[in-house]
Amino acid sequence: MDSKNNIHPDLVEIALEKVEGFAFERFAQDFLSVLEGRSFVPVGGVKDGGADALYDCGDGRSYYQFTRQENHRDKIRKTKQRLTEFGRTVRTIYYLTSRVIPHIDKEEDLLTEELGIIVKIRDRKYIISHINDSLGTINSYINHLASYTEFLSKIAKSDSEFSPTCTKDPSAFVFLQHEVSNRLGNRKLIHSLTDTLILWALSETDPDKGIFMSEGEVYHKIIEFFPWADKIIKGHLSQRFVELRSKNVSSREIRWHKKQQKYCLPFETRETIKLENRHDVSLKLMVTGELKLLASNLFDADEGEYQIIADICIAVIHSIFEKQGLLFSHFLTSREANDPPLIVSDCIDEILIKYNIKTNIIETYRDYVETLIRKIFYHGSPNQRNYLTHLSRTYVLLFSLQAEPKIIEYFSTMSASFKLFLGSDILVKALSERYLDVEDQVARNLLRMAASSGISMYLSDCVLEEVFTHIRGTCYEFTNYFSEMEKHISKEIARNSNKILIRAYFYAKEENKVNNWNSFIDQFMSFNNVHNDKGREELRKYLIVEYKLKSISNKELEEVCDIDRVKALTTEMMASRIKENEMLAYNTALLVHGVYGLRQKNNEIGAVSEYGLKTWWMTNQVRVLRHTTSIVKEKGSQFIMRPEYILNFIAMSPKCEDVRKSFGGIFPSTFGIQLGNRLKDEVFHKVLADVNQWKNYSPGRITAMMSDLSDRLKTDRLKRYDKNLTEEMP
Repeated sequence: MDSKNNIHPDLVEIALEKVEGFAFERFAQDFLSVLEGRSFVPVGGVKDGGADALYDCGDGRSYYQFTRQENHRDKIRKTKQRLTEFGRTVRTIYYLTSRVIPHIDKEEDLLTEELGIIVKIRDRKYIISHINDSLGTINSYINHLASYTEFLSKIAKSDSEFSPTCTKDPSAFVFLQHEVSNRLGNRKLIHSLTDTLILWALSETDPDKGIFMSEGEVYHKIIEFFPWADKIIKGHLSQRFVELRSKNVSSREIRWHKKQQKYCLPFETRETIKLENRHDVSLKLMVTGELKLLASNLFDADEGEYQIIADICIAVIHSIFEKQGLLFSHFLTSREANDPPLIVSDCIDEILIKYNIKTNIIETYRDYVETLIRKIFYHGSPNQRNYLTHLSRTYVLLFSLQAEPKIIEYFSTMSASFKLFLGSDILVKALSERYLDVEDQVARNLLRMAASSGISMYLSDCVLEEVFTHIRGTCYEFTNYFSEMEKHISKEIARNSNKILIRAYFYAKEENKVNNWNSFIDQFMSFNNVHNDKGREELRKYLIVEYKLKSISNKELEEVCDIDRVKALTTEMMASRIKENEMLAYNTALLVHGVYGLRQKNNEIGAVSEYGLKTWWMTNQVRVLRHTTSIVKEKGSQFIMRPEYILNFIAMSPKCEDVRKSFGGIFPSTFGIQLGNRLKDEVFHKVLADVNQWKNYSPGRITAMMSDLSDRLKTDRLKRYDKNLTEEMP
């Protein structure tokens, strides 16, 4: 998030002082919806039964009260009374106020003891400290509180007080380091993970009992439990089924039953998995048993209470991995005395609430759990260290595959500030996909998902002219070489055409999705207007509406360029004949210098951000790079972004909520222990070494490095991706 977008704490202070009751409630609902996620449900209104919102975590509900009133004690007491009278079972109340409450911890303890429930207070200081956490929290201020500071001459935003998220958590920094250095991709890791998920999905099959599964059933079972895996395994699943059923795989083969047309695990594979499960279940049982024994040394109780303490300790460990997995994994391997404090206390509080621990013993339980957690971390047994190492490896595996909420949030926040000029190759490919099945529409899906991610995409006059010229040239080629012999042209013959739209037309025609060439072109513009300016305008309107683009004229780009330099680049490209006419060469040169001009105009160079530069030309047309080496060197940055960057890191990225849900299911399970075995030692140690590097840098250096890493990743043409868009358009 660019620091210029952050809200100055003074403004929040003033707005919270002046805000009215209903406006504060609306702000609180939006603000906490962002912080708490989808499980947070606003319910406030007239006759709300004492609840302005609730948080449903599956094993109990917490209720929220929002107010700007004075006398918080009285308000909390009345809230508890109203909730009870309304028939609600009250265990936890979160109280959010626009006022400052001194000694919050003492107030929470006092009311918790008095009311017999857990009371958590969040006041003005809490709001101020979290208002710049994300675009969502900032927008909650803009939408509901900003009007209360309009009397000021201008809104001040403090760059000096801004602390980027990358300086507090290493996740995004390390992920960028990993991706920039790992040009060959994670194919071996993905194959190993895919195999593991296939075997997991087939674990209940048994040919003796007639239990089989099809490839589709396996896929749907995996995605149901691990939604984030869709992006990772979808393109590899069929290939891995073929490999696993071959004779080349020792002790890991699966069987294809021709009669049922389905798969199952043979006896040998089931036995291998059973042995692995036995070992991993045994490890978790031994750790739990050791924790019960340690608990028995702290207090005298029955076995059931020791079991609860042990279970809470295990749940706290899982919670820490979910919330601060990379720092936690680094801490477990480095054992440095000066490690930053982990969020152990917050996780303990959260788990104690989930376990319904009675109010009168919650402090005692907290002391027990803190003591045991400290022993595990600093004086753990071999079993405990082994268990934590397994979970660390599982976390790093998920992290390496972008299945980590902080990574998704990093790219999501970045995408909202992008200003991307689309290349003609992307738009022509999108046109060619008109009749493909939705799942096969790579370019069209890229544009749709980019728009839904908040990316601003621009259609310049330069690119419109190139797309229009391409369509017009394609029509000439079709008329001259294909129209008279159209009925004799098969898909195999059409494949030899160097025009993607001609190939797409014949593929669609063979599948009876289109009747003739004229009707195919009519999908984008009137065929009768292909050779006049009216057709260009029709195409412009279609592209803007279909892909949610913004139009920008050549004049707007010329205003931020040195026209003499544009003309010089035009002449150079014409001399090398990489463009077929002077107008197209000028348009390309104008777009190159226009990108740099807009960056300069919008101060993208001066305002260094952990997200890198915002304005780019997104294309796979790279021939122009032969003539822009000196320009790139002078400007200190590239101007072309690979479409694959958006496709793999933003458009196809999993949803945060799906990843958080999967974290909650993976770590407590035996599968969570096993998953880390699929990660190579070298990857594990490299990721943790990058955390150590992050710790040794100052905040300013981290931000500067991330800006550079981010832009290198956007432009790296040698990096391999599983999801690719297209080659350069002929």
